[in-house]
Amino acid sequence: MREANVEAGKQDTLPLLLEIGCEEIPARFLRDAERGLGELVQEAISEARLLPDPSVGAVREPPLQTYSTPRRLVVHVPAMLTRQPDRVEEILGPPVKVAVNAEGKYTRAAESFAQKNSARLEDLARTTTPKGEYLALRKTTQGRDASAVLAEILPAAILHLGFPKSMYWIEKSGPRFVRPIRWVLAVLGEGKQAEAVNFEVLGVRSGDFTFGHRVYSKGPITVNGFSDYGAELRRAFVEFDPEQRRQTLRTKTKVLLEDSLILIEDADLEEWLVNSTEWPSAIRGGFDERFLHLPREILITVMRDHQKYFAVENLQGKLEPYFVAVLNVDSDERGLICQGHERVLRARFSDAVFFWDADQRMPLRDRMARLEKVTYQAELGSYADKVRRMRAIAARLSEKLEVQGILEAGQREQVLRAVELSKCDLTTQMVQEFAELQGVVGGLYAKAQGELEGVATAIYDHYLPQGVEEKCPRTAVGALVSLADKLDAVVAGFAVGNGPTGSSDPFAIRRQANGVIKVLLEISASIDLDSEIVLELAALREKLAFESVEVAEAVRKFVRERLTFHLETVVGLRYDTIRAAMGARQSVHEPAQVMVRAKAIERIRSSDDFLSLSQSAKRIRNILSKSAQASDFEGRGFDPERLEAGPEQDLYSAYERVREEAAEKRAAGDLHAALECIASLRAPVDLFFDKVLVMAEDPEVRRNRLQLLIALDRLFTEDADLSQIEKANVDAPTSAPAAR
Repeated sequence: MREANVEAGKQDTLPLLLEIGCEEIPARFLRDAERGLGELVQEAISEARLLPDPSVGAVREPPLQTYSTPRRLVVHVPAMLTRQPDRVEEILGPPVKVAVNAEGKYTRAAESFAQKNSARLEDLARTTTPKGEYLALRKTTQGRDASAVLAEILPAAILHLGFPKSMYWIEKSGPRFVRPIRWVLAVLGEGKQAEAVNFEVLGVRSGDFTFGHRVYSKGPITVNGFSDYGAELRRAFVEFDPEQRRQTLRTKTKVLLEDSLILIEDADLEEWLVNSTEWPSAIRGGFDERFLHLPREILITVMRDHQKYFAVENLQGKLEPYFVAVLNVDSDERGLICQGHERVLRARFSDAVFFWDADQRMPLRDRMARLEKVTYQAELGSYADKVRRMRAIAARLSEKLEVQGILEAGQREQVLRAVELSKCDLTTQMVQEFAELQGVVGGLYAKAQGELEGVATAIYDHYLPQGVEEKCPRTAVGALVSLADKLDAVVAGFAVGNGPTGSSDPFAIRRQANGVIKVLLEISASIDLDSEIVLELAALREKLAFESVEVAEAVRKFVRERLTFHLETVVGLRYDTIRAAMGARQSVHEPAQVMVRAKAIERIRSSDDFLSLSQSAKRIRNILSKSAQASDFEGRGFDPERLEAGPEQDLYSAYERVREEAAEKRAAGDLHAALECIASLRAPVDLFFDKVLVMAEDPEVRRNRLQLLIALDRLFTEDADLSQIEKANVDAPTSAPAAR
């Protein structure tokens, strides 16, 4: 069946305005909901053939724009067809040779085809296809008015919007939405042409009205299209555009501060406040200076995470006894709201002071025994068990990093001490009240209780990095504690079956593995992850039952996937560069070495010699996969004396020379120079393939030449698997083609 839209030429269009009004949507859901509704509406009107053809007429605006406030999701389609174009379908029937007899009359096959499609025989036509001539029937479906089509498709688009959590308020088995819908504005057209699109969703009838601010505006507000929508809402104390609210928020907070004061920037808090207000304003409050003896991190956490306030500092970066709160009302002329916020903050700070003082009565070193009663995971035991596993990992890695010069003399003891104390803050009242401060509180308490600065800093930082774009621990000691923590989480998680599946990762194993990769690359540590995985699993086998080989292979594969993800997404390397670096025979399980190889490949891959040789490496790999026997790879029986004078002997001589030179460059740590040496084999390799027949009739000659190719293949995978480089991909994007 073939389809075509007719009625080309002038396209009559009207704008559409859709607003879903509901109870307050949680701030963390709002922007995804706004984007999701826009995508669903665009998909629906596109499938309904209501979007104008961009090739007809002048360049138009984007297909639609989306906006949101806590109480509304808005979609504006600037130009939509007033009527669907007619649709013509060409329905293929039987082949002409079957449907028409020798006398040129229709057969029973043609009659059945016409009857099935409620058509007359005279309506049938012939059409030519790649398979030959067929009977066909052209059916025209008349287009419908946009308002009628929208009334059918918009309710479905609205109800298909997904949320992490939804509610029902009509019946349990019925459709759900994030919060109860209170009104639906659906207007097609502008001004006098504007008409409401009539439909019902979850018991609410659509109309041409909206509602303003919950406090300042009462009753419905009639809307005659998008052109007056914004003005009407702003008169009702609602700013529907999130970016305008953001600018308003920034302007109003800045006005509150003196020249000597600075708002501590917090993009996440700003986003939350933009998504929590319809008409933002700001107030500045203060608190007693006596609370400033608490660490800065605790004060800011209380203000930001628990009260949604911005903290304030001076030009020297010292915290000041002020805060800025954002309100969803126009002003606080009498100061009552500010007094309320100050009173609440005073109580929260008083709690923090109490927790700090109470926790200091039992130092971290005396809390280690308490970790025996804090469960880490049901099968993996307590946090004390985790700390013991971390300590074993840290002890092994410390020795290696000392040899590599990453850890200085005496820092190994700091690493082990930091590991022992790293989880003790989980037993403190401060962390039990402010869970987001775990690790940070441990570091602050360790410093206050006289632990070495290196130990305190390592405890403070050991949960870092928490994302691929976030910073790593500041010191090598902290990096090692972080590695021990994350490596244990990954390997132990797989051992008890908690590895990620598809998009599900409830135990954040991907984040932990990303952290392992990022830290190793940050400190340029040569760590054999495969060996560490095996050793950790061996320790876990003493208490758990699982298939060691199977789990080890699953973890190895997972870690390699995370390394590939990091190099491609974070570092920005090309996918075939990564495959080539990962395919090298030299220590591919060490992320730092893979990174060095990948960067060396990137430097040389624009070279004509290197690219040409990469194609030859691919050719060699294909020949060997089809023609070489397993015994050929053992290397026995290769006889240089059998090589013919000319291109064959010249290639072997060049190979021997280049192999030695590349080994010297590699031993000196210059992989780029080693790859340059290898690339110099381009000319003799090309000449060999031009002049020499590998698959010679003489089996001994053929076998000798295959062994020469095996030697070349080994050289071409020593520092990078050259066969993975794609010549046409010199300037390719970092993502692999879909077909791969």
